[in-house]
Amino acid sequence: MELTQLFANMPEAGRKVILDRIAQHLSTEMSIAVNFICTHNSRRSHLCEIMFRSACNFYQLGNVATYSGGTEGTALYPVVAESCARHGFTTIETQEYGQRAWKIFHHTLEDEKDAPLLFSKEYHHPNNAQEGYHAIMVCDSANEACPVVFGAKQRHSLLFVDPKHSDGSPEQADVYDNTLRTIASEMGYIVRKILELKG
Repeated sequence: MELTQLFANMPEAGRKVILDRIAQHLSTEMSIAVNFICTHNSRRSHLCEIMFRSACNFYQLGNVATYSGGTEGTALYPVVAESCARHGFTTIETQEYGQRAWKIFHHTLEDEKDAPLLFSKEYHHPNNAQEGYHAIMVCDSANEACPVVFGAKQRHSLLFVDPKHSDGSPEQADVYDNTLRTIASEMGYIVRKILELKG
């Protein structure tokens, strides 16, 4: 799937109200910092970080820093990288912080040296912004367990269905690919909306 199609697919109408609200808040910032937060920082939060960063590069929205984290750290689930690879992203695996880690990026948008290292961590890990960022909660359990995100300038809820339910099943690849495409379309929409609001 080409990047244009990946990011330009329109989100469901019911989601646009949420996405518009997030874009409105982000558009007021001269420099945008976003931390996508889930419980384990293993699937949805990483997909959001990858797709938001890539959408910003694709639409040339500058002065943006993207992060992801969890209420606890576990491990980045390898199928996330596999799904990204099926959509044309380069995935480079390494070992950092005692766990498997990846650089996941699209070669038309950025170089390996510019891509951040992705690994599971708590949202306040030293690699992440410590204050002045927008926290976007992407799973219901983290949303409920973390009513206050320390250091965040604002907190937003943008919940996605966990693809974990498909792990180990024949449907696994399709479920993760559909999750990636849903997230990519919504990240693309947010970025386009920010640019529109910034004029």
